[in-house]
Amino acid sequence: LAPRNAAMLTNLGHALLAQQRFADALPVLTRAAELAPQAETHFNMAYAQQAAGQPFAAERSYREALSLEPRHAGARNNLAGLLHSLGRIEDAVSAYREALVLQPDNPDIRINLARAEEIAGDLTAAADTAGALARALPQDPRPQLLLARIARRNGEAESAEQRLRPLLQAALPDDLACTVRKELAVLLDQQGDYAGAFAMAADGNACRRRQAVRQGLDGRDWLRRVGRYADLFASQPRPRSVVQDQRQAPVFFVGFPRSGTTLMETILATHPGLVTSGEITPLDHVLRTLAPSGRADDVCTAIAGLDAAATATLRQVFWTAADGLFPGRLADRRLVDKAPFNLVELGLIERLFPDAPVIVAGRDPRDVCLSCFFQDFSLSDAVVNFLDIADAARAYVAVQALWSRYQEHLALPWVHYRYEELVAEPAAVAARIFDFLGLDWQPGRLADRGKRQGGPFIATPSRDAVDRPITATAVARWRRYQDDLEPALPILSDTVRELGYDAV
Repeated sequence: LAPRNAAMLTNLGHALLAQQRFADALPVLTRAAELAPQAETHFNMAYAQQAAGQPFAAERSYREALSLEPRHAGARNNLAGLLHSLGRIEDAVSAYREALVLQPDNPDIRINLARAEEIAGDLTAAADTAGALARALPQDPRPQLLLARIARRNGEAESAEQRLRPLLQAALPDDLACTVRKELAVLLDQQGDYAGAFAMAADGNACRRRQAVRQGLDGRDWLRRVGRYADLFASQPRPRSVVQDQRQAPVFFVGFPRSGTTLMETILATHPGLVTSGEITPLDHVLRTLAPSGRADDVCTAIAGLDAAATATLRQVFWTAADGLFPGRLADRRLVDKAPFNLVELGLIERLFPDAPVIVAGRDPRDVCLSCFFQDFSLSDAVVNFLDIADAARAYVAVQALWSRYQEHLALPWVHYRYEELVAEPAAVAARIFDFLGLDWQPGRLADRGKRQGGPFIATPSRDAVDRPITATAVARWRRYQDDLEPALPILSDTVRELGYDAV
């Protein structure tokens, strides 16, 4: 009756957002913004775009809201959170600080700023920001948790533990309860209390598992996808195709999570001709475009139906995402798309970029599974498999089996290295990797690890070690936890032997 009534359209958009019907809300809010540009409408449109997996459109909408209403603290805070999720930590810190000026008493903005400062490595600023919130809201567990992490990173284990222990008795939501326990598990591990560390990590995983159930995540569906990929991509060898592309194919850096990829990334990032992604991969945008549900059947069906035109479109989706993730950084540099889980996606990668070089990281499966069990990953269907040590072992074996099939059937050029070799002879292994990429290697660059050449900050759990000397202390870590690993060891035994690692 009134298709040009902007207020009615805005209200309808709000109703749809309240039901989390983001795809339905977007065209309604877009139309409302066209008819009567309002900051709040653009803000809600950005929220819907972000929830619908359109981060770059969301950034534009948040910025449009701020151009209409510069003092819109919600838009500035949400923009900062979006930039944070995209790995643009410096920009996020600036946006959080601007939001905090507008709402200095907002605890959410303050803790978000402190977290971003911690990831950026400015531990002094992070401690000041979190400390101010802790004094203002002494019952809020979030600043205590962050102050504990900062203390641990500063080598103040006793102070960190004193902040964490009381939180074990607090009534916390599962996500926060998990993070507290995982943080304490790291401390106990550093203090040599391995049984206590494993038990604490297991308690944290139990909290995370409840959260995964509520979110409807399914680790088995991800494993089905891994299994189906073996038939989809590795049924018969194919000649390497040629893609006419004006841009140089990215380098894909993969390996099962916790295989030591961050250490190699810090070395690659010293080269002025490379931009490393810090585990923020444009391929995620390709997969969301291909099959928004992310379910194994939908992904595999979509891939099986790809023709040349659809593949070219997905390649453009990749480059559009890359330019949005790393604005202004790819004009004269080659992208190193470092995302361990993309080991599973090498079949799709070959369809998109048949000449893309691939770096594959390897590590003792027992150390990998143990580290995955301990780490506090963001939840996904894949990560659900790490919440139980036997499930982690089964996931590793499945992925390794797929990689073995890929080696037989894919034509992508690839190079493999082991973490154990890298920590023993970093210069030699780095020289081999750079030679594979056709780039010059200067051993003096090892001293420059952690100095960014335009890539995102290291936001993975390994960021603590970025500036530390390279050591072999994490090699064969699994031996300290041999009794706790008993459910996983028989599952891994054949793979351990096939990969040439000592059985005992």
